Amino acid sequence: MENLIAALDATRTAAGLRTVTELLEPGGGNLVHDPFSVLISRRVTLGRGNVFYPGVTVECDPESSCAIGSGNVFRPGAVVLAEAGGSVRIGDGNLIGDGGARIKANRADAAVEVGDRARLLNGPEIVGRSVIGDGCQVIGAIAAQSVRLTGGGDHAYPDPDGRGAVLKGSGLARGLALAVGEVVNGNGDFAVAPVERQRAYHPEAPRL
Repeated sequence: MENLIAALDATRTAAGLRTVTELLEPGGGNLVHDPFSVLISRRVTLGRGNVFYPGVTVECDPESSCAIGSGNVFRPGAVVLAEAGGSVRIGDGNLIGDGGARIKANRADAAVEVGDRARLLNGPEIVGRSVIGDGCQVIGAIAAQSVRLTGGGDHAYPDPDGRGAVLKGSGLARGLALAVGEVVNGNGDFAVAPVERQRAYHPEAPRL
């Protein structure tokens, strides 16, 4: 086993990735459930208290930047990619990848920002110049290209009018900008789906 780990460490070092040994270190401040299947670039700036489930990939090439805050959970198969001069910034306390999620900044003009306490679930792909604000949600197999979701309270905030914006459903959402408390439930082209208030789905919720 030691020889196997040493061989894997050498391969990962050559590829600019953190080694299995480094991911196993309890003093690293993050929890990696399966360091043999998790790939994290050395160029990624990591906070503390993040949890990485099996099959997570976080890559960043020399021309790009990627910073991840603290207390995030990356579920199996989540992918974060910064390459070709792109940048990715992820804040604190986010849930990324129940059912898969991809965050990709793979062009020089691409920049994806995710605030705090957001949820990206069930297969979305966030690309381009996108801002996913605090408490926002992207749920479903959605290709979100250069979207701007205004932040607010998270999904548990009692007043729907104060929650971060939400995209849900499946299809293409290109260039959408949503305000606090708004939601688009799309199927296909999100440009033809109505913008609704989240309160419409929770009429009895309190107003704060």
